[in-house]
Amino acid sequence: MTSMAVGQVLRQLPEGRTLWVRGLGRSMWPLLRSGDSIQVLRCAVEAVALGDLAVLLRADGGLTAHLVTGTSPVRTASLLGREDPSAELLGRVIRVRTRGVEVPVPVLARPWLRAAQRLGTTAFRNPVSRGAVRLARAWGTSAWTRPARARWLGAWTVRPLCPAEAHVLLVFAGHHLPHAAAELGAELARGAGLVMGAFDARGRLRGFVYAEEGSARERWLLVAPMARGLGVDGALLRELAREARARGWEAPSPPLHRSGG
Repeated sequence: MTSMAVGQVLRQLPEGRTLWVRGLGRSMWPLLRSGDSIQVLRCAVEAVALGDLAVLLRADGGLTAHLVTGTSPVRTASLLGREDPSAELLGRVIRVRTRGVEVPVPVLARPWLRAAQRLGTTAFRNPVSRGAVRLARAWGTSAWTRPARARWLGAWTVRPLCPAEAHVLLVFAGHHLPHAAAELGAELARGAGLVMGAFDARGRLRGFVYAEEGSARERWLLVAPMARGLGVDGALLRELAREARARGWEAPSPPLHRSGG
């Protein structure tokens, strides 16, 4: 079921009913990870308060789970303080399921969540903090750390992803390239196209490339930062070209949407 369909189902629920929803994206990381599930209590606008984790129906039909930062009218923002445009409030989160563990989100958590957001917002707006994060990211993907990263990740396996692995792909894309997740989800729901995935020695997805069925006009290529500079993108493209030729498709051209190396 697509995010738009889930949003409409939640919208039709009577107040007081609940629905489990799986989320993609990283705007609330580390409180919420891409792929976590949230239990949403359908409620009216008057039932939410500062610090609640509210679920909103966006203008594009998708759902967003962000913290309430203001009431009358209700305002929401991400963990780092990015404010949301006006959207329809559908309910609030009362439980989170992450890594197989269910965690309640009681009303007593409101001040703690607000404090976490204030801390995140302060760090995000501080140029020193932002510079330190950029420096750490650059160092983590630099040539200096390449040998250590290669040893940690181990031998690579590049292969087509089966339909049962669509969730793994969407969780990965939702964390590293959030704006691609919705489009990929719609494409995968159609059952068309070809996805090649790169897995490390522990079987964890670290990169993928997607091509439309029979055509190379639209494609996504993404490699996780930790795996960049190790030749993963080249391996993905080579295997995609080989698989496309085996299926009698047009040879892939350079991707339109690319992230990684």
